[in-house]
Amino acid sequence: MFTKADKILIVALIILSLASYPAIKYFAKTGSSLEIEVMGEEYMVVPLDIDREIVVPGRLGDSVISIEDGTARFISSPCPHKMCIKMGPVKDAGEMAACVPNGVLIRVLGKGDIKTDFITR
Repeated sequence: MFTKADKILIVALIILSLASYPAIKYFAKTGSSLEIEVMGEEYMVVPLDIDREIVVPGRLGDSVISIEDGTARFISSPCPHKMCIKMGPVKDAGEMAACVPNGVLIRVLGKGDIKTDFITR
């Protein structure tokens, strides 16, 4: 069973974990661009500071991604459960959303991660 020291350690770790969440969000880098992948291949990279809708062809059909106010999210997709839409917007560097059945992934890149392609040149 647990000793008194084990219980104190567990409680301390839980408190530390909960207390660190605001710090992580505070220090998170705001994204500067969005990388879109289709079936594991880079489809395009676009800046997050220009509002637009992008139609992305996937395995099942077209997914529509909306970029608005520095955030990106799926607004429609042909997948059966619509989990990609329910994930909501992503905006901080490293955040991702995916429509797995359709093979479409969006990933927010930070300033140091910027990639360029024919769209962003």
